[in-house]
Amino acid sequence: MVVVTIMGVVGAMSAGRVHALIVHQRITRAASAVQNNLEAAFATSGRNRRPVRITWNASTAQLQVTDRAGTKTYSHTNLGREPYGLGSSAVSVSSSPIEVFPSGLASDNLVVTITLEGLTRQVRMSRAGMIDIQIIQ
Repeated sequence: MVVVTIMGVVGAMSAGRVHALIVHQRITRAASAVQNNLEAAFATSGRNRRPVRITWNASTAQLQVTDRAGTKTYSHTNLGREPYGLGSSAVSVSSSPIEVFPSGLASDNLVVTITLEGLTRQVRMSRAGMIDIQIIQ
């Protein structure tokens, strides 16, 4: 009986830490998915020798890479509740749409900010295609 009580106390003490680890993992995975999608946009544009468009759809919480006309989707990242547990207000995008040209330049810089329970990650894309993830305290 004493062992069961001790295990219950230890389990209750570690539950908060487990939740914090899960939140940290979700936000890190979401930022990595956005980074991979942005890198794929530059690669697709160069490979196809045609401009591509990066758009953010707030209603579906998706970052999409399409052709300029929007008829062909090359890739998309769903940042909604299902894969990462992010609400509609958890993701903000500095500007949308962004054109990526085959020369390797984009029409503008892009900052995707992902916030969940006090943790914030910013995925920054320069016009030249440099993409990095920054931890905001």
